[in-house]
Formats: sequence, C-alpha cells, structure tokens
Amino acid sequence: QESLTNFTPDTTNTAGDLRLSSGSTFVQAVETKQQILVFTDRSLFSMRFIGPPFTFGLQELSKNITIMSPNSAVAVDDIVFWMGKENFYIYTGSVQKLDCTVRGKVFNDFNLRQSAKVFAAVNSTYNEVWWFYPSASSENNDKYVVYNYQEQLWYFGDMPRTAWSDRGIYDYPIAASTDGFLYEHERDLNDGSVSPATGLNSFIESSQMDIGDGEQFTFVSRVIHDVTFDGSSSQNPKMNVVLKSRNFPGVNFTETSTSAVTKTATLPVEQFTEKSDVRLRGRSFVLRYESSETDVQWRAGSVRVNVRTDGKR
Repeated sequence: QESLTNFTPDTTNTAGDLRLSSGSTFVQAVETKQQILVFTDRSLFSMRFIGPPFTFGLQELSKNITIMSPNSAVAVDDIVFWMGKENFYIYTGSVQKLDCTVRGKVFNDFNLRQSAKVFAAVNSTYNEVWWFYPSASSENNDKYVVYNYQEQLWYFGDMPRTAWSDRGIYDYPIAASTDGFLYEHERDLNDGSVSPATGLNSFIESSQMDIGDGEQFTFVSRVIHDVTFDGSSSQNPKMNVVLKSRNFPGVNFTETSTSAVTKTATLPVEQFTEKSDVRLRGRSFVLRYESSETDVQWRAGSVRVNVRTDGKR
C-alpha cells in the first residue's frame, strides 16, 4: 500500500498475489465503488479489501461468461456493462444477459479477428453506454452500438473511434478517431470532421406495420405529424417523413413516399407542417423520419397515420 513499485511480499508490507481459480487468461479489471471486478476469458470474480493478513479476497461471481476485449467493460457507479462474444452482459450484484434488440445486427457483421480493438465508453449526459467495434469488412472500429440504460433502448450507427473519455475535466466527451484527430461529442449539431461542416444524418424508423395477416392490404393516405425542432439554430429547420410499403417480406419496398416537415412559427406555440397527404398501399408499411440538414435538431412524438383496408389491384 505504501509503494507503487514494490511487489515483493514481505512481513513489513501488504504485497502478495491471488490465484484465479477459473479461466486461462486474465482479460480486464473494472473498479466500482464497492469492489473490483476481475474478468478472465470465461469467468468473473469480485476482489474486495478484507484487511490483514490477506489484504484482498476473491469471490467467483459467474462461470461460463465471455468478454470481447480488454476494454469492453465499463462501470456506471456500481453497475458494470460489457460486451461478450455473441451477447451483452450487466452486473448489478448478479450477472445477467442484456436483452439486446439489435444483437443480430451487431454480431452478424463483426470482424472477430480484430475483436481486441473493441472498447466501451460512457456518455453520462444521456445515460448511454457505447461500444465501438470493427465490422466484417473493416480492420478498425467503424461502427457503434449504444445501450440507453435509463430508457432500456438500443440504437446503432457508423462512426470510426479508437478511444473515448467522458465529460468531467472537459465540458464534452472527447473521442479519438482513426484519422488522427480528437473530436468533442455533443457540442454541436453538425459533423465537424469535414470542412465546411455538414449536417449529421439522423433518422428513426419503425418496424413493419400491417392491418392483418393474409391477403389484407393497407392503404395509407395521411400522416399527422408530432415533432419539435426545439434546439435548432437554423432559421428554417426541416426534416423528411418517408413511408415505404411492400407486399412480401422477402422483397424490396415497392412504393415510397417522401414529404417535407418544416417549422413555420414559434409563437404562441411551436408550429410545423400539420399533415402530409400520401398514397401508399401494400401488405405492410414502414414510417421513417430523417434529416441531414445543418443546424437542425428534432424529436418525434406520437405520430398518427391514417390507414384503411384495401384490396388487390
């Protein structure tokens, strides 16, 4: 305890060693408020201070777990999240698998030969844990998956990052990229990796919706919007609503309708495009809001879509 360099056990110091009873490789250690979690390639241990004569004690918490890399676990207070091989895990006093709605999206497009480059990051401002990983066609981290632990939601995207530091000393999270630059996250509404800065591509898309199974076709005629552009610095912020339909699960979308949603006034309340009249038919349809405009921030609320049963042509 008195020296950072003396590891030789002696009666006058607390140096020593502990043997992990399970696993063949030490992978990572994560410090929490109450303990240090120690990962091997197939098990998880808790290391706690117990005082003399042994100083620290080990307790096995779980067997037959996996961990992707030496930086794929991260602590949020006393909760630890990590990426395993084919699964995500959480420790809250016991080990559990996280129910991941995008699990197939992540692990079916993954370069396992470069798995050691995976790292976890915390974006505490928005209650998020991020994992950056290399896709199947990349030798470096080029994609990310995010778990919002407050909302219990998953989302994903493309972004090359090699290291991350959450806000603390600095006002914004700072991340390193494969291009050799450091980037401040959450600071602006635009992509500053290019000059001049461009709008960030953002979207939210529903799953497929239908009226019923079998031969029932859906006809979509109107979308009533519920959005806000609060926080945008653009004088005329706008976005697009896109509807897509198809007749069979195994084919591309056959019909697409795109309409603009524009902010029209602020007072007495925020006003924007009230509705979009469309003509779309198919067994199922998808609703998508998207934007790539500069200086635009948006959120979608309870959108209403006018649908009715339609027949074959």
